[in-house]
Amino acid sequence: SWDSRTHSDIFMLACAQGSVFDSLTEVAADGSLKGELAESWEASPDAVTWTFKLRKGVTFHNGKAFGADDVIASLQMHTAEGSKSAAKPIVSAIAEMTKVNDHEVKMTLSAGNADFPFLMSDYHLCMFPAGQIDEAIAKGIGTGLYKVESFDPGVRTVLSRVDSHYKDGQAGWFDSIELIAIND
Repeated sequence: SWDSRTHSDIFMLACAQGSVFDSLTEVAADGSLKGELAESWEASPDAVTWTFKLRKGVTFHNGKAFGADDVIASLQMHTAEGSKSAAKPIVSAIAEMTKVNDHEVKMTLSAGNADFPFLMSDYHLCMFPAGQIDEAIAKGIGTGLYKVESFDPGVRTVLSRVDSHYKDGQAGWFDSIELIAIND
């Protein structure tokens, strides 16, 4: 499933985060933290309030523009009633999420956490289009470098490169990717 709340195997991790979907932050190859859908972030001195400035000009594979509403809706899915998300403890620490403007989100935590931006890179915390989350989960609609051409869950996935992506020149060196699951 494209529902990142349920991802637990390497097949879906490879298909989803960094391919079809993006998160707010990502851990670079050298272990440092860098922005993915968030261009920057800053904290209050006590690390309770975090403000994320979102990347402008990003669109989902269906053409919808990415913004603050998508961040809030994507994170709220993890704490919704009945959610069995493995990232629920991370998102539950957010006491309040506020849309400052279309490209800025303020998150107030229940307690200070200097590692909060690192937690936003968790593979369960992929961004989905607000108001279209069910469709995005069904079809694999994200903001990632690759869009879904075919998907046979747990068996085979074919992805094609998105033109004019915000990561051009930094990643996405293949025109297409085929992932084949070889289960134990």
